[in-house]
Amino acid sequence: MLTIEANKNNSYDLTKAKTSAHISKETVDQVLAFHESLGNKKTPLIQLSGLANDLGVQSIFIKDESHRLGLNAFKGLGASYAMSRQLEKNSKIEVFCTATDGNHGKAVAWMARRLGKKAVIYMPKGTVSDRVDAIEREGADVHVIDAGYDAAVKKANDEVESFKDTNSWCLIQDTAWDGYEEIPLDITRGYLTQVHEITEQIKDQKIDIIFLQSGVGSWAASILMYVLSFWKNPPLFISVEPHSANCLFRSIQSRKRVSVSNKETTAMAGLDCGTVSTEAWKVLKHGIYGSISIADSLMEEAVRILAHPLKDDTPIKSGESGASPLAALIGLLKSNELDGFKKKIKLNNRSNILLINTEGDTDRSNYERILSSSQ
Repeated sequence: MLTIEANKNNSYDLTKAKTSAHISKETVDQVLAFHESLGNKKTPLIQLSGLANDLGVQSIFIKDESHRLGLNAFKGLGASYAMSRQLEKNSKIEVFCTATDGNHGKAVAWMARRLGKKAVIYMPKGTVSDRVDAIEREGADVHVIDAGYDAAVKKANDEVESFKDTNSWCLIQDTAWDGYEEIPLDITRGYLTQVHEITEQIKDQKIDIIFLQSGVGSWAASILMYVLSFWKNPPLFISVEPHSANCLFRSIQSRKRVSVSNKETTAMAGLDCGTVSTEAWKVLKHGIYGSISIADSLMEEAVRILAHPLKDDTPIKSGESGASPLAALIGLLKSNELDGFKKKIKLNNRSNILLINTEGDTDRSNYERILSSSQ
């Protein structure tokens, strides 16, 4: 299998994307005020000048979300906002339930504990013990099922539905489907704080390309929503996924939303999702300029580079999903077969690149294994 594949999105249409993505300043202000009430602190935006020089691009900036809310990942922004909104509408909620590969479930458990509520979390087969333990330490009941992520989502939804008459359980899922849109949209809105911070930190710095990792796509959609609503000169958005769960890549390729199911695996657990959220797809189908699918070997190289940087660059502790956008950038620059794609996105020595490290070492044993490996 190729280490990297790339598709240009033949449905790319910035006018249509802006229509689907529009958000108001009032919405952003509301989200910012809520996160300020939680004690949120701005996470760092780091310029990697040594790496940019080594790779032959003008500049590389990376937003480091391993510092977010003490959770080692960005997911607390979305879950906390959506859960607060639901409690405003239904004070009878006693249990928040979700399915997760790790970071989202930890965020739900963390916020539930802050609210004095219970959390019940379903996780897919193969979930590593570090991620289970991290959620249990937040006081949640965790159930690892003998099936994949999509099945875990169904299990969580079925559990909440069984308590429908009491109105005491609430599903906080970050993927949408027909009939379940409100909460995923609030989670997506919750993520707006992150890109607002980036906008303040970037200031007048030009950004040409943003590489965005995508699982169900809700977080990637939040970045597009904000940028297309408030930036005067939007960059090109390039999505990144693992080969084994490249549902957005295949959907872009097919020009329709499709699911991916196979026996392959990936250590990029946060991206190990088989179906794009219906609400995210409305934004991404026209807003993503191109999509990339990568092998885990590229991700591991990126993890090592961030941990052991060149020259005076700042070391960054990046987990498997967090390192995937840098992995895609490295893979593109190393590939002769993708010269045509690189020309289309104008990836060259004048390119200014933005990456977002969405998580730290959420699987510590695998992180140490990657760092100790030279291949």
